[in-house]
This record gives sequence, C-alpha cells and structure tokens, in this order.
Amino acid sequence: MTSFLLLISFLLHIISFSAIYQLKQVKQHHQSNTTDSNIGALFESYLAEFKEENNRLQQALKQTNHAQLEPDSEGNMEEIASTIVENVPMVDDSKEDKVVTSLKANILQLYSKGLSPGEIAKQLNCGKTEAELIIKLHQQ
Repeated sequence: MTSFLLLISFLLHIISFSAIYQLKQVKQHHQSNTTDSNIGALFESYLAEFKEENNRLQQALKQTNHAQLEPDSEGNMEEIASTIVENVPMVDDSKEDKVVTSLKANILQLYSKGLSPGEIAKQLNCGKTEAELIIKLHQQ
C-alpha cells in the first residue's frame, strides 16, 4: 500500500513539474513578443519623426526659388543656402553649460596656488586630513 502511494506521489510530482515548466516557457515566449512589439513601436515612432523632418526640409527647399539655381553662380548658391538655413529651425544654443569641478580638482588647484592643506580645508569646508591625503596621492 505504501509503495502504491509513493508511486502516485512520484507521478503527481512529475506532472506538476512538467506543467510548471510549460507555463514558464509560455510566459517567456509572451514576454519576448511583448518586448519585440515595444521595440518595433519605438522604431516606428523614430521613423515617423525622421519622415516629418525630411518633409519639413523638402518644404523649405520648395519655398526657395529654384530658378536661381545656376551652377556657375557662386552668389546665388550662397543666397539659396542662407535662405534654407533661415527656414530650417536650428538647435537652441542660448543655454550655457555649467561646469562643476570636483573637490579633488579644487584642492589641487588651491595647492598649486601655494595654499597649505589647513587653509585649503577651511576654504573648501573639508577635513584637513582629506586635503593632505589628496595632495599626497597626487604627488606620487
């Protein structure tokens, strides 16, 4: 009787493990399909943006007077190029980049100016030992 129960238990375990494995495979397949569709949608949106930008450029080129396009004339080419550049929106360069120097760079800069590690520590609000250590490591 015990052996019969063990045999049934063993069979149920095998069936359970195979069902769990199959469910795991189905889940992984579904996740990979979802990821593929997300990547596809992302590429489609990029492609739409590129097409829109190309259409804007073509519109700007059509607005220029094509009758002025003569290969011999340098002045006309410069005039057309400046017209195209004026019609196409450019990147906003009004924002300035902000550079933040690290504590190490500040310590070494002040040390090169002749300040002592104690004065550097007071000025930068850091520990004197920290300033000394950075200076010592830089000298090696």
